[in-house]
Amino acid sequence: MPEIEPLTKPEIRTEEQPWVTTAPNASGEKATFKSLATCSFPLALAIFLGINLVSGFARPLKPLSPEELPFKATWECQRAKRFLADSQRQAPQTVLFGSSLMMIPTTCAEADYKKTLIDPVVDPYSSRFASLLNSKESKTQTAFNYALPGAMVSDHYFIERALFSQTRKPQRVVLGITLRDFIDCGVDTPTATPAYIHYRNYLSEEALDEVLQKNLNFWQKRNYFAERYLYLWGRHNEIQKLATKPLQATYDKLVSQLGIDTKGVMGAKVPEDNDSTTGGEETKKGGDKVDAIMAAQEVKPGNFVILPEMKLPWQDNTREYKKRFAHKNEAVFKSEQAFLDDLLAYNSSLGIETTIVNMPLTESNMKLMPKGSYDEYKAMLIALKTRGADVLDLNDSSFDLSCFRDTVHMNGRGGAKLLAAIASHINTNQDELAGRKNRYQKTN
Repeated sequence: MPEIEPLTKPEIRTEEQPWVTTAPNASGEKATFKSLATCSFPLALAIFLGINLVSGFARPLKPLSPEELPFKATWECQRAKRFLADSQRQAPQTVLFGSSLMMIPTTCAEADYKKTLIDPVVDPYSSRFASLLNSKESKTQTAFNYALPGAMVSDHYFIERALFSQTRKPQRVVLGITLRDFIDCGVDTPTATPAYIHYRNYLSEEALDEVLQKNLNFWQKRNYFAERYLYLWGRHNEIQKLATKPLQATYDKLVSQLGIDTKGVMGAKVPEDNDSTTGGEETKKGGDKVDAIMAAQEVKPGNFVILPEMKLPWQDNTREYKKRFAHKNEAVFKSEQAFLDDLLAYNSSLGIETTIVNMPLTESNMKLMPKGSYDEYKAMLIALKTRGADVLDLNDSSFDLSCFRDTVHMNGRGGAKLLAAIASHINTNQDELAGRKNRYQKTN
């Protein structure tokens, strides 16, 4: 009687277990890769942490110099590149700091003053402000507009530590601030801003450690801890540069062997930054690029063009500022206050005159602020003044609604009035400001 093979239960592969297989291996036994998949992640994690641990002790990668950092089309990178290039000849006498509240009106005022198109990416100077300043030291004044969209006070501190030194510094810094720069609820740590992410690469680990350990609480330092102790993550720019060199060499060799002519593509004419035809009618039709400046993901020449005498329709940005002022954000306020103190002390050590400008706002924006926050902010400004800081309060009735394009940003008219008020203050108090520049008393 023939032998009958026993029936076997067929295997059913479910969608939840697509990796389970019952294919026989070389020994005829069924194998499963499920256990392999299960243990591969812990193994990879262990290898990654091991490499980080060894690299963290050995520190094999030398930090890149500012000139070697990969270029990115951001406001932070564009401004740093231009400031460093221009400072090789001579650093600008004045640097304007602030958020978009400073950047937008001063750029609009510059277009009105020059009566021409202004591309803020390639023209970061305020010749209007420079023309208003009286100088006993130099007939030619230059004012570099280093205001950045969404900037916090800490961002300006990191810019200064990255770029200013005894051999490369302006004579004067004008810092435009308001309460938003201290409590923006979209920011829970100063180490998460685009400016910090870029400019931290200019500073040594020791310099970063000194200021961050002092000014931030434990939770706010989480990004810093990740960059410092996950060595491969913290040195991703260096790794990128190491990988780019052999890849570029391989690409060039391959192109050469294949006889591909890249000159036709790479050598195509690109409109110059100051080419009056760039953008043509499209630029004129889309002249109102103000909102794009604040929301820009890619900052390149020609992306934003400001027209002279630009008519900016009123926009209600109340909803945006309700989110920014959702609560008092006291931890960030405390940290930003400490960074402002450090900034003033650093400028004093370099002999840089510093004027803090409390920026104009509309009454409707003031009403959105958390109860008591603005009073605390004003009390801080008064305390700074008693310790030797120069504070100019322009948040008064002299800037009416005709100066604004929304509840916080001024238009070209407001920008011209703002620059005139700051210049008048500096010119009137020139001797006093010169005497104050080395006398700021830092808090302990």
